[in-house]
Amino acid sequence: MDHVREDTHADGDARVVVELPRCFGLHGGSAAEPDVMPCAENAAVTKTIAKPAERRPDSQQLVRQWALLRLLADATDAYSVKQLADQLGTSKATVERDLATLERDFALVEESVGKQKKAYRIDHKIRALEAITFGTTELLSIYAAQAAIAGMAGTPLHDDLRSVMTKIRGFLSPRHNGGLDALSRVFVPHARGHVDYEPQRDQIDEIVDAIARRRICTITYKAAGKEPREHRARPLRLVWHRSALYVLACLGDHQRITTLAFHRVRKLEVSNEAFAAPRLDVDAHVSKAFGIFVSDQEEDVEIVFDAEIAWKLEERTFHPSERKARLADGRLRYQVRSSAQWEIIPWVQSFGALAELVAPLNWRAALRANVEAMMARYREPTG
Repeated sequence: MDHVREDTHADGDARVVVELPRCFGLHGGSAAEPDVMPCAENAAVTKTIAKPAERRPDSQQLVRQWALLRLLADATDAYSVKQLADQLGTSKATVERDLATLERDFALVEESVGKQKKAYRIDHKIRALEAITFGTTELLSIYAAQAAIAGMAGTPLHDDLRSVMTKIRGFLSPRHNGGLDALSRVFVPHARGHVDYEPQRDQIDEIVDAIARRRICTITYKAAGKEPREHRARPLRLVWHRSALYVLACLGDHQRITTLAFHRVRKLEVSNEAFAAPRLDVDAHVSKAFGIFVSDQEEDVEIVFDAEIAWKLEERTFHPSERKARLADGRLRYQVRSSAQWEIIPWVQSFGALAELVAPLNWRAALRANVEAMMARYREPTG
């Protein structure tokens, strides 16, 4: 029985329909090309599942847990542990271990029957998982996301996204997995200038939990060129910017948002103390950033780009509130309100002589100082 078929959706998009089998096992081969062992679609599970030859050590448990899940999903009444053990032909202790595993991922409901006896059933919303439909472009978007965050390899966020595709592949036949292999070649990961977050994978997991549950943290942070310093922090968001991860947090009793580069976090301790959501518009704060850093000292910035490079500015958006206008001689005037002096000045310098920072005047003076220092460095020695 093939549990995957291709349908055409109402919008004309070709879709892959994954119909979950009654029980299955992964054996032999690789995770990318599993063999699927289907069972009779309407058969009740009433005896021990035979152990196939050369099965991986953990796959028998996988088959048993899937059979247990299906048994509960199809039941109208709750099952006791003994009834489940009899149905599956295994011990009560094994069933209890499997139930504990399944409770982490599925809506299992435990009911008390009498003083000591417990029975189990499953929330019938789980039936919605029996047929999951993916469009080709939807699957492609997952691969695109994987490629986009290639620089986060080794972190829980990257590994969890990869796990999504592994789980999808687990329900597909080798033939359909071949189709996914073709999709995986569309986008190529291209990480440059990224940070190795593998040593901080546990800390990333902890900060994600702290943000989700609003838990106060103690962060030991080493700012560039300074000694490590300990901060009491209320973490609000994680931001992925130019192949690096940043934490937006309120430090101490301050109500302003501070941006911390996560790779400079030397130590992280998450407390059980919760904090109230600050009266801050985090999304508005992020939208003000030209790059990643924001301060209260905003300035009206004006840059003029030569005609030969103007097209490059027109084809991209560098800030949500930017204004661009072509001048009569073909040059382009770029205007934005920003506090990011030390992000915008290097950006202007990256265009060389094809860009001129017109305002503010103090930023223009700072850029001129940079250029003069560069000229001194590159000046040919005399004599």
